[in-house]
Amino acid sequence: MAKTTRQTVIFGVEDWKQIYQTYREADFQSYDFETLRKSFVDYLRLYYPETFNDYIESSEFIALLDVIAFMGQSLAFRADLNARENYMDTAERRDSVNRLANLVSYTAKRNTAAQGLVKVTAVSTTENITDYNGVNLANITVNWNDPTNTDWFEQFTSIINAATCFCAPPLLRQESISLLPIPSSLIRRICLV
Repeated sequence: MAKTTRQTVIFGVEDWKQIYQTYREADFQSYDFETLRKSFVDYLRLYYPETFNDYIESSEFIALLDVIAFMGQSLAFRADLNARENYMDTAERRDSVNRLANLVSYTAKRNTAAQGLVKVTAVSTTENITDYNGVNLANITVNWNDPTNTDWFEQFTSIINAATCFCAPPLLRQESISLLPIPSSLIRRICLV
């Protein structure tokens, strides 16, 4: 008995035609806080003028309307953001684009860093570098795999190690080191990056 009385009181005033008319006049394009708040207040003024007429800012009910309008703005923003991720033209996130591409059986490959090979056949330096025999390597060209020089590997690596030393800034060093045919300015750039 109490349950049917309560339902009659709740739904007795509003039949389906009035509810349909209410939704028909609702503005479903209002997404921002101010427009939603104004829509709520206009709805109350139109359909409940005698029940609620306290529209001052300090009213508790207006505070609730503000909270609902804020939540409506947040939900509309998030729904719009998620809806844009469903189309290839407007998707911004990488995972959304990959999922859309997977729908048409396209598997995207990850970007790989650039690769390359450098073949250094000879090195020379103006620095005073000595090998383990005490030979000064300044102004001497050391060839890779030189059959006439039995110490070519140790000399070659000594010059390369001196060229890639990070202990002194390259602009303060007066000596030049060249890996033939690579100029020393390019070597400095590669080593300091």
